[in-house]
Amino acid sequence: MEKYQSDETFLARWAAGELSPEELAEFEQSEAFKDFERINQESQKFSAPPINKENSLIEVNEKIVFDKKRRTLARWAIAASVSVLVTASTLLFSSKTYTTSYGEQLSIVLPDGSKVRLNADSKLSHKRFFWLNDKKVNLEGEGFFIVEKGDGFRVATSYGITSVLGTKFNIRARPKRFTVDCFEGKVEYVGPSVSDHYILEAGTGLQISDGKVEGTNPDIGLPSWMNGISIFKDATLSEVIDEIQIQYGVAFETNNKNLSGLFSGSFIHSDLDKALRSTLVPMGINYQLDAAEWVVRLQ
Repeated sequence: MEKYQSDETFLARWAAGELSPEELAEFEQSEAFKDFERINQESQKFSAPPINKENSLIEVNEKIVFDKKRRTLARWAIAASVSVLVTASTLLFSSKTYTTSYGEQLSIVLPDGSKVRLNADSKLSHKRFFWLNDKKVNLEGEGFFIVEKGDGFRVATSYGITSVLGTKFNIRARPKRFTVDCFEGKVEYVGPSVSDHYILEAGTGLQISDGKVEGTNPDIGLPSWMNGISIFKDATLSEVIDEIQIQYGVAFETNNKNLSGLFSGSFIHSDLDKALRSTLVPMGINYQLDAAEWVVRLQ
């Protein structure tokens, strides 16, 4: 193989006059030399067109400006696309939230036709889109559920997950007590601990207070709060007062009273004075209702 074929720089060095005498002598003896020599001679006849430096500078500047504009437009387009994607993503993964205030109840129909009745001072949320692919709702407070047939319905609270194996149940997830009462069918409750796993059938329930789990036997029918009554069994007075606040929105000044005593009884949601008399008087606690400030002062 000739050297000009094996050495990629050979012809360039020959055209530039940089071959050694030995390389040049050897190349001139080759059969291809005359062809390359003729090509080289012809190429010398070509000349570059005259250059108008001023016009060239203008053209270069215009090209730079155009490229800058094009890059700017590209950045705007990218930014707009990202904004659209972020907005779409935010919308797709957004939640729909329902809330109730003091003394308020709210009826909700979920996308699959399931119904929820929220008690006062409660919040329910779920995914706005594609909820049927993951039928989970988040609950803070208390709600009564009537769930349509189908798999995958779950209620998430700070106490754990309640999965639906039946249709009618009530969940109370307040700071001092958590309860699940099954009124029809079955529900499954799974708490934070592996051992917190219970299957509840109609007429059974459970409550968690101070970390202690106890079984309950709710009456078959509707939760009492849906009939405008709050019923307690061995609840602390502190919890009873919390429930009065939830239903009436009234503030309490406890004045360091001992609120650890246990109360069993009920109060109605339609008359604050009657509610106070039916809960505080049996516990031997005097009180004063300041209607102007909507405050109950324990004495």
